[in-house]
Amino acid sequence: MATNFERPDWLAKSPRYYEIYLNPRTYSETHHATYRPGREYKSVEEYRHKDSLGRVWVGRENDRYLSATDGRLVELVVQASEDICHGPANSTWARKRIEESTPTILRVVYSLLGRHLQNNQDAWSRVSMCLEWLPSCVTIAGLFKYHYWGYSTASTNLHEVEPSSTNNLPGPRQYANGISKRPLRPRLLCLPQDDGGIVIVNVEEWEAVHGSLEYLFICYTTEQYSHESNEDMDELHRIAKAATRTAGVAAYWIACSCMPDDDDQFEDIYRISDVVRGAQALVVIIGPSPGLRPEEGEMLRHLGSRLWTFPEVLLSPSGQPISIYKRDCPPDSFRVLSKRNFAIEAWGDTTVSRELIDHYEGSIILSPLELVSIALQCFPNRETTRYYNGDLSYALMGLLRRRPSVNPNDSAFEAFCRLSWANDSDRVLERLVCMLPRNIDQPWYEINDFWGSHLWDIEPLCQVVGFGGKDTVIMSGAFGAPIRWTSLEPVNMLMRKTAKRSVARFALRSTPGWIVIGVMSLAITRSRTGTDAYLAFTVIGWIFTGLYILVMLASPYLISILYVGKTWASQPWLFGFEGYMEIGEIEQLVFGINLGRLKWSPYSSDLSLHVSQNGECVGKDPICRESTAQFVSAARNSRYGELKLFTLVDTNTLTVTLFRARRPPVAMLLCGSEGGMQRALLCSYDWKSQTLYRENVLRVNTLVLDKMSRVDRFRLGLNRPMAETKFQRIANILLLAAFRQYSSNSSHF
Repeated sequence: MATNFERPDWLAKSPRYYEIYLNPRTYSETHHATYRPGREYKSVEEYRHKDSLGRVWVGRENDRYLSATDGRLVELVVQASEDICHGPANSTWARKRIEESTPTILRVVYSLLGRHLQNNQDAWSRVSMCLEWLPSCVTIAGLFKYHYWGYSTASTNLHEVEPSSTNNLPGPRQYANGISKRPLRPRLLCLPQDDGGIVIVNVEEWEAVHGSLEYLFICYTTEQYSHESNEDMDELHRIAKAATRTAGVAAYWIACSCMPDDDDQFEDIYRISDVVRGAQALVVIIGPSPGLRPEEGEMLRHLGSRLWTFPEVLLSPSGQPISIYKRDCPPDSFRVLSKRNFAIEAWGDTTVSRELIDHYEGSIILSPLELVSIALQCFPNRETTRYYNGDLSYALMGLLRRRPSVNPNDSAFEAFCRLSWANDSDRVLERLVCMLPRNIDQPWYEINDFWGSHLWDIEPLCQVVGFGGKDTVIMSGAFGAPIRWTSLEPVNMLMRKTAKRSVARFALRSTPGWIVIGVMSLAITRSRTGTDAYLAFTVIGWIFTGLYILVMLASPYLISILYVGKTWASQPWLFGFEGYMEIGEIEQLVFGINLGRLKWSPYSSDLSLHVSQNGECVGKDPICRESTAQFVSAARNSRYGELKLFTLVDTNTLTVTLFRARRPPVAMLLCGSEGGMQRALLCSYDWKSQTLYRENVLRVNTLVLDKMSRVDRFRLGLNRPMAETKFQRIANILLLAAFRQYSSNSSHF
């Protein structure tokens, strides 16, 4: 993993243009300097990228993004505040200072009339304005081009499967995800004999001759009864036979003897839930385990902490009590607990798991979303001996009707994707990606939204069409827009059309015609001196020339009439920069003057802050909260891979949002709505695999939908893997040269 290079404060600047490395003594800071990345990726492998217009780029790993202007893959350069630019070289992307983008003519006008427009004018500023007036009179976004070209590792429709991955023609739609056949009866059962032995019978063959067979399901854990111990196995069967006679049934099912020895064994492990459903009753056998006290309550809680015993108890026959036997107990010595009381004694998450019990007991029926959401709170808290990486999802699928076939290569997330597609899960994946985790490092199955929303609170705007491997999904139909990090751009403003603005616009736009008419008229008069017939041309010439001079003298005021006032609409841009700045300073850079147009977003990010003013919700500077101010200070010296601070300026809604992420997101994707707001995924881009990775989730106004376009298929990941980096070699050259220069300068004092 990457390590950070510690440097003294006087060297705490990122390396800049390549010329600086070769001639560090000629270095001089300029406003347009670009700070090159302080870290580079260790990988020397070359990768291939194909953009939405079919252009191919091949190169080594570095930070790049898709340009909003032409859709090309270009190097990522991020604007940053002064403290970030002069902070540690802790990024793999280049940085540059924020530059004002206001047109020159507006800069002149705002410089002249700024204090007047801001109602902050004193006597000296009026005198200064008069002195500068005459010289001032003389001086006067886009589509997110992205398309994922690859195949899905698994698609919701078999017609989209890569031809080389299957030799079969596409089958019916219901088999697109390899649905596993659900067994109605167990394969094998144990039949106690009169002589004290048991016979393991094939259920299908037995029932064909003798009729249906009632049986008990024996629940235990291998932590207490080892399959390698004959003594443990004998004790299990002794208690199971006694429980079978007491219950008055003919057989019992127990995992140590009723699992097949063929290739279907692992498949049957994930079908045990169907065996439980078909049993007459459930019997739990507990015993001591190494490191635990031999107390009944302790042994029962240990069994309840195991992953696979949870669905066995949960799916046991409704209304039937659970019989609990202990090791070395007499045949008639057992306890009887209802399922609800079993949860209280054995499970540590009774408050949550009780809702699942009520669902399967029929007292409260959960929706598919509620069922999956609650189950994901219960299953990860339990321990298990792993068979496959997807065991968590395979255990969960026992609660649902349709199950995908077990794939040993699937991760837990990929197995969950298959499970979601196989069942009517109310688009749980589409809702899941719109969640903002309270902890950025929390696993995908911890549904813990920062805003306290549930899965059923979110209405998806797009659809998952497959998954792309490495815990990514292929989605389609989201609304998207690029985020511009390289520089600010002039923002066009729409003002209300008034008579005053119409006169000012006519006066300014007609001045070229006036001066042309005036000059031509005076030229004609000059060539015909002494002739009274041309006196009219002289008068006309001086009138139009005088009008031109008057308009030019009044041009700063006329221009301010056109561009200053209430804004009805503005050109939509998403500008981003790294670090924090005062909102007045941001508006000065974007619009050329601070007139209070921009406001802090009240509840867009996890750092947003709002207050009540006269009963109205008003966004407030996030650093007014002490915890946010501490994070802003700490982010200046954050290490590679740690959370950094970014600012997003939305010129459409005229809001500014402070948020944190590990990498600068290059795109905003609207994937769902909740509470009257849109869930906007801020995504960084891994061009090597054409994958967009979720960095943060904002809540934005619904109005932004009108300014965004649909995004075709895109590959989305929830957590971007941290690539190994090293301190840039060429940066070390600069540091060494700077150190020598610093040493030589110090020797003169």
